Amino acid sequence: MIKFFREIRKNLLSEGKTVNYLKYAIGEIVLVVIGILIAIQLNNWKQSSIESGLEKKYLINLVTELEQDSIGLTENYRQLQNQAKIKNHFLDLINKEIKHDSIIYYFEYQWRPIQPKTAIKSTYSEMINNSHLKIIKNDTLRKKIINFYNAYEILEKEEDFFIQSSTKTILNLISQSIPNITNYDIDDVMSLKSNNHLLNAIQLNGAFTRRNNYKKIINKCSELTRDIKKLQAEQN
Repeated sequence: MIKFFREIRKNLLSEGKTVNYLKYAIGEIVLVVIGILIAIQLNNWKQSSIESGLEKKYLINLVTELEQDSIGLTENYRQLQNQAKIKNHFLDLINKEIKHDSIIYYFEYQWRPIQPKTAIKSTYSEMINNSHLKIIKNDTLRKKIINFYNAYEILEKEEDFFIQSSTKTILNLISQSIPNITNYDIDDVMSLKSNNHLLNAIQLNGAFTRRNNYKKIINKCSELTRDIKKLQAEQN
């Protein structure tokens, strides 16, 4: 094809048809430019198609992981809600020296750690590692995804603090009054009334704070899941 156009140019020049040659040359340039633009457009379309497919895959995987996270977060929230509620019952019984049948259960609920919920970050990590966050075209949704996982990271750090500090402190104080933590009775638990440091540690064990933190992250998780599903419905 290039050889064909070259022959035409030669013939026009040899025949002295300079004006026609210039017209033809301009036309040829225009055709080349159009060809380049078409190629660029096709490449952009192909890239857009690939990114659209990736976006759909990421959104599907994010919803799956967020729904799984929600289950674990809700379970931890329930346990912390119970711990916070039971803490008041336990301290009230101890201070009033009431030997309630459930006092051992109330006591154990305060020092047995409620393990933090670790986020499922497979999809988010993949997006970060591959610099694919911008594949999520909706700016608002992309920011919400980033904000959610940043909030989750903060929660995990706070959880680590509570587990490492509060639980260890309580166990150390318990061992001062109950040497054998695997074998004790109601009287042993009632004797804790004289251990003000322990009672204060239980009072400040972070149950209410942790519960509130989980409530906030659960709300964020539900909101993000809802927003992703809304976008998916619009795309279909």
